[in-house]
Amino acid sequence: MDRRSFLQAAMVSALPSVAFGQSAPAGMSPEQKHAAETLEASATSLEASRAAASKAVDANVRRFAQFEAAEQEVVASVVKAATGMSETAPPPLTAEAKAMVEILKAMPTGPEFDKAYVKGQVEGHQRLLQIQEVYLTNGKNQTHRSIAMLIRGHIKEHLAQLELMNKLPA
Repeated sequence: MDRRSFLQAAMVSALPSVAFGQSAPAGMSPEQKHAAETLEASATSLEASRAAASKAVDANVRRFAQFEAAEQEVVASVVKAATGMSETAPPPLTAEAKAMVEILKAMPTGPEFDKAYVKGQVEGHQRLLQIQEVYLTNGKNQTHRSIAMLIRGHIKEHLAQLELMNKLPA
């Protein structure tokens, strides 16, 4: 791995926890907070997955990225509909998330890219799981609870798939 690729991979692996670590403003209802945090983390996963859908070299990583991008579009649509948000509103991306996605896009195609993408997805899915668990503990709205339960199930499946992909040869 050349020095530039190494630095890019290091930067990408350091950013996901920052990019996904934002929280919704205080004073929001549990449903608003759940929606805002889910959409934020979902948007980051969507953009990273769009990049990986064309750049990943491992067939399993590429397929995961394609499915993940499509799924995150649906998640955003469902969450927006449940909260009365505009379907055309662009997904919220923090400055840190934008930086992470841009670094990922700038990385050369290859195993290092795949590893960085998978690492970011593991961290992002862990954050999404935490968001769903918190809402399921505090939230009362049955529609939002149902959405959180469905999302949680998919996240757990994805974490299992990502664990297998994490074992890819370097």
